[in-house]
Amino acid sequence: MKISRRNFLTTVTVGVAGLSLARDFTWAQAKGKVGYMKIVDNAAMFMAMEKGFFKAEGIELETVPMAGGAVIVQGVTSGDLHFGWTNVISLYHAHAEGFDFKLIAGGATNIRGSNETHAIVVGKDSPIKSAKDLEGKTVAVNTLNNIVHLLALAWVDKNGGNASKVKFVEIPFPQMEPALIAGKVDAISVQEPFAAVAARRPEARVLSNPWGDVLPRFLIASWFASDKWIQKNRGVAQGFVRAINRGVDAIRSDPEGARAAMIKWAGLNPDFASKIGLPQFDKSIAEKDVQVTMDLTYKYKMISKPLKAKDVLSDLATKA
Repeated sequence: MKISRRNFLTTVTVGVAGLSLARDFTWAQAKGKVGYMKIVDNAAMFMAMEKGFFKAEGIELETVPMAGGAVIVQGVTSGDLHFGWTNVISLYHAHAEGFDFKLIAGGATNIRGSNETHAIVVGKDSPIKSAKDLEGKTVAVNTLNNIVHLLALAWVDKNGGNASKVKFVEIPFPQMEPALIAGKVDAISVQEPFAAVAARRPEARVLSNPWGDVLPRFLIASWFASDKWIQKNRGVAQGFVRAINRGVDAIRSDPEGARAAMIKWAGLNPDFASKIGLPQFDKSIAEKDVQVTMDLTYKYKMISKPLKAKDVLSDLATKA
């Protein structure tokens, strides 16, 4: 399902119905609003908030937890959000439809073998043993046509199955495990921290860590804003990026503090905090880490035209 520009704009009012309007916002006050997700991938922002890095940059940042990158993109489109976190596929959708969104800072990178953050989980006694066994079955993803959906499709096809024969349905990450245990779906494609929780349930087992199997390294998601807004509010945008980068440094220098921030902001069970797979947190973005998913998105017809990584990178972003 491709999102037309008309449909994209129509769904904005639905996707961000609960957010307060910010069109009369005075940026001289250095206040901002960011949409994020309660997942470990957002740890740089968590640490920046905990350490006061945004305040140090003169930014009073309002944080708005949301279900996924697609609705966050809609929030930035409407002007209700000024910054957002999104999986790269949702950003590609918007860019292909003519929106001027740009990645402004490094984000979360999945690396095969060392930084795996995703799992496909099935019931313990499920007959599903392989990708081909998913044909005719129902698999939950948090949002259709996003990074979770794309990599699940690619994993099935790469490992002997036919992804076109798998039914994918939308279920938010926190609700996936109960849906699986209740038998409402046959499998869930789930991100940390929910992957670790589901995998440790006696009623469940991990079928695959599909992301590293499909691509050895890629940018999962990152921080973005409208390029038009960036150019009009460059000082605030630069301050946001500096605070995020300091958050990345803090993750590396204070891993225990980072875990504590994840427990607080992502609602982690402290007993699982040390067992969760983490992405690599980067301050820079490599074009090749973006291009690989761009090409895959076009291959699976989730965007209508091929894109180039450089077209979605802001000049504020540090290039690797």
